[in-house]
Amino acid sequence: MTSNPYQSNPYQSSAPAAAPRLVTIAFWLYLVTALIHIISIIVSATQLPQAKQAAQDAIDRTGGSTNGIDVDAVVQASFVASIVVGVLFIIAFVVFDLLMRRGANWARIVLLIITILGLTGVVGGVVAILGVLASIVAAVLTFLPASNAWFRAVKERKLAAKQR
Repeated sequence: MTSNPYQSNPYQSSAPAAAPRLVTIAFWLYLVTALIHIISIIVSATQLPQAKQAAQDAIDRTGGSTNGIDVDAVVQASFVASIVVGVLFIIAFVVFDLLMRRGANWARIVLLIITILGLTGVVGGVVAILGVLASIVAAVLTFLPASNAWFRAVKERKLAAKQR
């Protein structure tokens, strides 16, 4: 009979076992991804003057009319909205990462979905590619057999604790 260090035992405390090394590495890789998103937001914020000028140049080139709309205000509002959404995304991402590290299987799945959706960011340059690669490696690590066993054991402990 082989012993599983993550297998639930009804006589043990309900405190979950420490996350395996692979999950801890994935946790840190997801934090690196969040840091890369923060850097990306900061870099984007420095591009506001160029974005305003590009919008004005496009209007001038096409001979289009703004019908009294303040192009600078529209560009600035778009930047502010994208920064707010980006910050909210990073906060949610870090919360999911923390929950995944504590054994929440659903958080692991949410992070996988975010990683898959993040594959569209590969066209964003070297920084975006690094973030996507870190997320991909982290996602793979959380689904390896040792990680799966740990997530399963955490779930079993929670179910056993509820039945007491």
